[in-house]
Amino acid sequence: MQVENITDLSGRVAVVIGGTSGLGRSIAIGLARSGANVVASGRRKELVDEVCSEIENCGRDTLRKTVDVSRRNSIDALRDEVLKGFERVDILVNAAGRTVRRPTSEVEEAEWNGIFDTN
Repeated sequence: MQVENITDLSGRVAVVIGGTSGLGRSIAIGLARSGANVVASGRRKELVDEVCSEIENCGRDTLRKTVDVSRRNSIDALRDEVLKGFERVDILVNAAGRTVRRPTSEVEEAEWNGIFDTN
């Protein structure tokens, strides 16, 4: 049997945590262009709305939901809504990340711990 289109993700459901900026956003849009329904989520509602509009413009279904990966109840709520709306997850991309833009010697231990927990 020969595969016609190895990038065809039609009928698949993808969730991209951190899918509203940077690499996560590019991955989310790429998955949508390849046929997947994509839930791209992040902390900032305006960015969630922007990327979800792009996903919808690809003719795909999505879910507009913010998530904060540092809060377990936020992740659980996203999971529950995705399963309610799509019934499954075929592809999961964890692209959430954060950084600080100052010398490392100026970053407090608690802030480092938060960065490592997110990343």
